[in-house]
Amino acid sequence: MGVVLVGVNDWAGGHFDSWSAETVSAGPSIYEGSRTASLTPPPEPVEAGAHLLSGTTGYTFRRNVPEVRLQFTVADEQGRLVPNLSAADVRIFDNRAEVPRFSDFERDDNLPLQLGLILDTSDSVKRVLPDERAASVNFLGRVMRPQSDTAFVMSFGGDVKLWQATTAERRQLIDAIGRLQQPGWGTRFYDALYAACAGQLAPQDGGGQAHRAIVVLSDGDDTASFRSLSDVIAIAQRSEIQIYALTIHALQVADRGDRILQRLADATGGRLYIAPSSQELDAAFTQIEQDLRTQYYVSFPPQQSTPGYHALRVEVRGPRQFQVHARRGYYAME
Repeated sequence: MGVVLVGVNDWAGGHFDSWSAETVSAGPSIYEGSRTASLTPPPEPVEAGAHLLSGTTGYTFRRNVPEVRLQFTVADEQGRLVPNLSAADVRIFDNRAEVPRFSDFERDDNLPLQLGLILDTSDSVKRVLPDERAASVNFLGRVMRPQSDTAFVMSFGGDVKLWQATTAERRQLIDAIGRLQQPGWGTRFYDALYAACAGQLAPQDGGGQAHRAIVVLSDGDDTASFRSLSDVIAIAQRSEIQIYALTIHALQVADRGDRILQRLADATGGRLYIAPSSQELDAAFTQIEQDLRTQYYVSFPPQQSTPGYHALRVEVRGPRQFQVHARRGYYAME
C-alpha cells in the first residue's frame, strides 16, 4: 500500500505559518519496532523528512554530544517539588559510570519554553473534548511568557493535524484550540508525537538553550500509527524533549493506556497525571506548569566515547525518599 507524504519537507522545517490546519502523514517504519514497553534501548528512529516508500533507504538523525545537558525534577514522597538541591546532593551515572564532576549545575526557571500541546480527538475521548479545550486555553494563558516562550497546537485521531504552527502569539494558539475537530476514524497517537518531536520541536543549530516539552491529552490508545512507541521515545530523547501526559479516568481504575503514557513520561523525564474527572483538568495542568518551571539543569562530558545509546540514571542523596524525573538516555554520534 502506498503512502502519500503531504508537505513533509515543510513540516520538518516547521514552515506551516500560512496554513490554518495541515494534515501530517508519518510514513511506515523501515524496521519492526515493538509497541510495548521495553527495557532495552530504543532503536534508531528515521527522520520525518525521509520518504519511506518501498525500496527507499532511510537515514538516522545524529548529532555530536561534546557535552551532555540533562534537565530533571525532584519530588518528595507526597509529590511536592524539591527546589533547593545543590550539586553535592546529586549523583549521575552514564552507562553505569558515575560522573565525577559537573560542568554546570543550576536550577533555572527562566529558560525559554518551547511547548507542544497535542490533543487526542479520537472517538474514545470525544465526550471530554470540550473540557479539554477549556483547560488547555487556561493552561496556555498561565504558562506562556510574552517575548520568550513559543507553542504549537496539534491534534490526532484518524490523521494528524497541525492546527497552529509554532508561535509566540497566544491568541493564535487559543483560536486554534477552538477550531479542533475530530479527524476521522482511528487513533494515530505515536505518529502525532513523532511528528511533533521531529518537526516543530526539533533542535535548531545556534538557537540557544531552551526547555522543550510536549503536553499530550490522551488515553494512550493507538490503533493506526506507522510509528511505534520505541520510535517516539528515541526521537524525544535525541531532541531532549520531555513528554507530559494527561489522561482522565477514576484513580482506582487502571486504564490499559496508562502503561504506555507512563513509559513515555519516564523515558523522557516528564510525568503522567491522571485527572479523576474532566473537572480536575485545571488542577492537573497547574501541576504540569509547576513542573515546567521547577527544573534542575546539569551538564557534563560523556563518561565514555562509545557511540550510540547511553543510559542515564540520576540519584539524589538525602534523609528522605525522592522521586527523580529525568530522561533515561542520550545518543552519542559515531
